[in-house]
Amino acid sequence: MTEMMRAAILKDVAHFEVEQVPKPQITEPDEVLIKVLVCSICGTDVNVSGTMAYGSKDLHGEILGHELVGEIVETGSAVTGLRVGQRVVVNPNSYCCKCPSCRAGYRNHCENMKLMGLTVAGGFAEYVKTKEFLAFPISQDVPLNHAAFAEPLSCAMNGFSRLNITPGDTCVVFGCGPIGLLFAQLARASGARVACVEIKENRMAIARKLGLDVYMAGPDVKEKLMQKWGRRANFCIDAAGGQLVTAIDYAEYRGTILCFAGPRTAKEGWNFGPIQGKELTIMGSFIINDSMHRAVTVLESGMLNLDPLVTHILPLEELDKGIALMKSGEGMEIIMEIGK
Repeated sequence: MTEMMRAAILKDVAHFEVEQVPKPQITEPDEVLIKVLVCSICGTDVNVSGTMAYGSKDLHGEILGHELVGEIVETGSAVTGLRVGQRVVVNPNSYCCKCPSCRAGYRNHCENMKLMGLTVAGGFAEYVKTKEFLAFPISQDVPLNHAAFAEPLSCAMNGFSRLNITPGDTCVVFGCGPIGLLFAQLARASGARVACVEIKENRMAIARKLGLDVYMAGPDVKEKLMQKWGRRANFCIDAAGGQLVTAIDYAEYRGTILCFAGPRTAKEGWNFGPIQGKELTIMGSFIINDSMHRAVTVLESGMLNLDPLVTHILPLEELDKGIALMKSGEGMEIIMEIGK
């Protein structure tokens, strides 16, 4: 008899219904079965549930979600590094480890990648299965609501590790969403003077709770920072999207700009001349590349203040509400409680 589980199924634009569906079964010796305890909502979940598609794939009838914390309940015959009962977080991007990108060390650009919650069943369900090498033990001393940050934090740390921020640097973070505020705290912990730029008052208020210097976006912010710091920003991080030209203006000579959120399509009148004139370094960052274990270490250390970022905790049946809160900007980190 087929075992069943509860799962939130995408039925229509931004509309999910909780149904009974077959529980995943281990079919490969290197797989583990995970009971999902919580799964937070990512901006990707908001975007794809609004379009009902990921690329050319129709997502109608699919299970989304990939920012999960769970407990191992079953292991395949070849699994040796994990045990039943362990609490884990999951890298949702399954690499083939064989293609040219994987073999060159760029597994986040795997040519055969499987994406939990997009191309395979996701975490808005009672159970998921994954490969052993994608599940990372995390201490049960870390609150579930903090452990849920493992996936977005590991994405941020993939980009942050390339910046080489050191004490005395100046850093501007554009966007005070969860990712932006993770970046800001990491930069501050590295000794930089940090300023955040945002357009939404509720997110500015959360940044202030974290003790961060935050400004409403406007034409006078750069001058205020130059007066305060005596120079421009050595580092600019675009965690909002579309801020590349503004970041170029804010950046110090030989400064570095990280485009975490996409720069979007170039518009008429955008001036990229200062990239050469100021000898800037501009880089991108894409999902996770061997940064999950470091994210777990950071979470276990307790060095980040995460409580102000969690604005809502909801049951799985209220996933529609969570998606709407994220889309409106009212919600920050929204955590869906699934397991008992």
